[in-house]
Amino acid sequence: MRAVLDVERRCVALSRRFALLAVAGMLVLSLLTIADVGLRYLFNRPITGLTEASELLMAVIIAACFPAGLAARNHVTIDFLARFLGIRTRAVAEAFGGVLILAMMALLAWKFFAYAERLELRNEITLVTGIPVWPFWWLVTGVMALCVAVQAVVASNQALAAAAAVAADRAASVDPAGLSAAASFAATAILYVVMLRPGGGADPVTLAVLGFAAMWLPILLLIPVGPAMVFAGLAGGVALTGFDAAANTLVINSAAFLSSLNLAVLPLFLMMGSFAATAGLSGDIYRLAHALLGRRRGGLAMATIGGCAGFGAVTGSSLATAATIGRVALPEMRARGYSVELATGSVAAGGTLGSLIPPSGMMVIYAVLTETSIGKIFVAAIVPGILAVALYLLAVAFYVRVRPDSAGPAGSADARELMGALVNCWGVILLFGTVIGGIYAGVFTATEAAAVGAGGAFLFAALRGRLGDGQFWRVMGEVAANTAMIYLLLFGAVMFAFFVGVTQLPDALVAHIRALDLAPLVVVAILLLIYLVLGCVMDPITTLFITVPVAAPLVASLGYDLVWWGIITVVVIEIGLITPPIGMNVFVIRGIAGPDVALTTVFRGIVPFLCADLLKLSLLTLFPFIVLWLPNTMR
Repeated sequence: MRAVLDVERRCVALSRRFALLAVAGMLVLSLLTIADVGLRYLFNRPITGLTEASELLMAVIIAACFPAGLAARNHVTIDFLARFLGIRTRAVAEAFGGVLILAMMALLAWKFFAYAERLELRNEITLVTGIPVWPFWWLVTGVMALCVAVQAVVASNQALAAAAAVAADRAASVDPAGLSAAASFAATAILYVVMLRPGGGADPVTLAVLGFAAMWLPILLLIPVGPAMVFAGLAGGVALTGFDAAANTLVINSAAFLSSLNLAVLPLFLMMGSFAATAGLSGDIYRLAHALLGRRRGGLAMATIGGCAGFGAVTGSSLATAATIGRVALPEMRARGYSVELATGSVAAGGTLGSLIPPSGMMVIYAVLTETSIGKIFVAAIVPGILAVALYLLAVAFYVRVRPDSAGPAGSADARELMGALVNCWGVILLFGTVIGGIYAGVFTATEAAAVGAGGAFLFAALRGRLGDGQFWRVMGEVAANTAMIYLLLFGAVMFAFFVGVTQLPDALVAHIRALDLAPLVVVAILLLIYLVLGCVMDPITTLFITVPVAAPLVASLGYDLVWWGIITVVVIEIGLITPPIGMNVFVIRGIAGPDVALTTVFRGIVPFLCADLLKLSLLTLFPFIVLWLPNTMR
């Protein structure tokens, strides 16, 4: 076993270097895009063929991140049931998940080989510059083959670890949770047998229900979400269209996502957020918010809300915002005599602004899955984001008025401190204004905006001298791991969305709801309740991937705008992050606050902000023009 562990460590080191070079190439592309935008608008001389070359290079760059993600075992899992499972059960589930990931990567490598071979036989070239396409896809195929090798090592280690856990715990008493898990896996196997039995027999809608069950049961038992979605969707697709059609759909759509510059917005914004955090912008934003709001009673809590909003504008992640601002704000508030409830509640709630304030990774994923405009969704989020901040500030004001002892004395900030904070925050203001203002004014596309943001954040961190001592490569590694995780989820979403589409489940739901004669608003309310429940137990990205293929067509059939529904979806999922009994943001903040802070304490502090969230959701749902009027003014 030690030899296999040593091989895995070598795989981790090698794949990480491979990914670091690839992500560095992504940074170079973003800087070239900045140059292209400048040349286009200043001299009307864009770089010829940059878009076509970027699409092909981005496919290779994104694929090159996968081995590092696999070697680091960086996968999305739903682990809220993990505490109920014994060591043996968890180890076996992880080993089974590793085998499924290996099978998924082998399938992708095989089908990408056939895809690249077809492109070479047809001698495919780009339309404008005539660049041969097939060499790039052979590189992607080679990376996929490397992924198979890396995952084979990882899966071997997981299998050995599972065997060791079973052997070490053989004398232990029977684990009821383990028996339940075994029964669930057996039920999943039966579902697959029913879906794939010769001759079929189930109608498409029934098959869709079986497919959802075959996906959910493994996910709840610690199987990574990506392969669970791939194989449930593949089984259903094979039952309805045959293996070749289903597998070819997987690889063609996956290839389209790899080379999509619209989706490349996501890793570029991840890079922007990582460089911004490395540059120390979180502390600058918090100090500015404190200088603006610190004079009021509860000013530090208000400054925390403002800091979360500002940092969310450059990270696009709720959990990252809560964790980063929490480390700055919590010690400060507790030292100034703030109650633990108000301090932790304001950080946990403020963290949800990370995905609502554009640019947002969740919005990018929603836009790609629904084929709506990323730029319009970003602009549509501006007014709801301002509304969310205003309601949170009112919640703090109400809290300290009802409980005056919950906040220390009001602070003070003179004009000199305010000016100093503004000067230090010029980078954030410039980044946000350039990215969102450029999209709104039509100066550049969302992809160009993301490249400008990533390149600008890099330059800002470099000018501050924050990229020494390995920080540059740490950022590159972080971006590579998160990129691999999200794209492997996307491959699962591609397969499962194809299956759902073939079953015509959305059409059947629409017909059923029309037969019930429910008001559209009632249907929306039911969907919102479902999202609130899912948001409590699942991370936001997984919730999007699983629900959007069904919910978005249903909402569109009711006559609602999908840009509006995108904002509503983000808002309601983020509310789930602070809703009892799970609330992922609450667990993050509790971990930062320390073992002396109970979860119930944080949940008590959440209550006024949760009320503000429900009011915000009601206003945005009942009055869609709040969301839509600003994007309707875009050029």
